[in-house]
Amino acid sequence: MNLRQIPLFKNLTEKDLKILEENIKIEEKTYEKGSYIFNQGDIKGDLYFLIEGSILVAKFDSNGKRSIIQTFNNKGIFGEVYAYLDEPFDFSALVQKKSKILVIKEFRNLINEFMPKSFLINYIDLISKKCLVLSQKNQITNQFTLRQKIANFLLIEEENNKIKLKQTREELADFLSTTRPSLSRELSNMADENIIKISGKDIYIIDINLLKNLL
Repeated sequence: MNLRQIPLFKNLTEKDLKILEENIKIEEKTYEKGSYIFNQGDIKGDLYFLIEGSILVAKFDSNGKRSIIQTFNNKGIFGEVYAYLDEPFDFSALVQKKSKILVIKEFRNLINEFMPKSFLINYIDLISKKCLVLSQKNQITNQFTLRQKIANFLLIEEENNKIKLKQTREELADFLSTTRPSLSRELSNMADENIIKISGKDIYIIDINLLKNLL
């Protein structure tokens, strides 16, 4: 695999890329649906890059109830903070469909020994975007009512008053810390009140001011 396909390495010079390829330890692994790449409490020290497939990153309580942090359906990096800190994961990575993963071994050592400016800029950019995602999730889940949570989620995700859901209703319900029936009922109520229109996995905002006023 061309390492430039991974955002962290996209701006490296040919010289830096060659040094990296000579020193990096990588494994390409295939995970079957239902398997775990890592579990809560694991200490891996590795960075993961989804080449193809679908990964669900979530926390599970002792009763098996999950709180979804993020879903990866496209190429993307995950586990970067815990790999650098060498800390146990606070969440698990569940394979939703057969996935191919590139595992970058001993990520902390890679940063300590190989630190061109372009690499560090890319790493800071990656961490910043992940922090923004987590901040937005906190804004959503800290709302008082389910309707407020849905409204906040739609306003964050909307583009030209349209939201194309990347997750199933069940996954969205877990993300919003509610049940699927409650989510479906509230979405239907909002549609009946002409706040939104639902068409398959697409949601259209009919009255964005009314949606904002819910917050």
